[in-house]
Amino acid sequence: MKWRLLLELGGGYGIDDSGGGLAGTVFVSPVAANLAAVGMLVVTPQHAGRGLGRRLMCHALEVAADSTVFLYATAAGLPLYTRLGFRTVTEVVSHTGPYRGSSAAAQSSDVRRARASDLSGIAELDTRAFGADRSHVLRRMFDFAEKVVIAPGNGYAAGWRNLGNFQVGPLVAEDPSVATILLEALLRDIDGRVRIDLHSAAPALVQDWVVDRGLREQPPAPLMVFRQAALPGERSVVLTPFMQALG
Repeated sequence: MKWRLLLELGGGYGIDDSGGGLAGTVFVSPVAANLAAVGMLVVTPQHAGRGLGRRLMCHALEVAADSTVFLYATAAGLPLYTRLGFRTVTEVVSHTGPYRGSSAAAQSSDVRRARASDLSGIAELDTRAFGADRSHVLRRMFDFAEKVVIAPGNGYAAGWRNLGNFQVGPLVAEDPSVATILLEALLRDIDGRVRIDLHSAAPALVQDWVVDRGLREQPPAPLMVFRQAALPGERSVVLTPFMQALG
């Protein structure tokens, strides 16, 4: 499902393997006007060390043209991105594991399941957060996500299935207490493992909430921007990305 969504939102590019299939891939997603995410840079093990990753990334940058380009780096990709001129602006930390709810969880009558008719309100908050209109991404969120919850005017959160996890993303909230209530509502009645990719600058209240729910911290992934560009918007209210390949 993730690959299909990325193909629908932007462009996927690959290098053919002479033996069949692909030797490598990269995705470029126009998140909004003049803002592009690069993700899913993958080179098969048998083709590693031949410069294919660099070729794919250079092509991605050509496709993105004058857009501000950002990505979440893996440890393997970090040296390449640095050489190409990307710089780290912050990082995201994945927290995974079986979700442990709380009998004393905070609730609010304002938080509810979102409907397609809530798109305009979600997009208004999202545009302030990202500094760009991502309506075309958010519109697909309602079909892609298993669950979307909203605190009208104050925040929203979505969750979807990914590699055996119920993955939270995006989570956008101006108030940390609203963020935790959104998370409680989103994860209520969810079985199995949960993954939350939380930005390292998220408020302590939200970080503590994630840890208290039994989710274990994984190695961080740097959020990088190409050259001297700055990400637009009020980024402090963007607590988790939709997915690391999309921002």
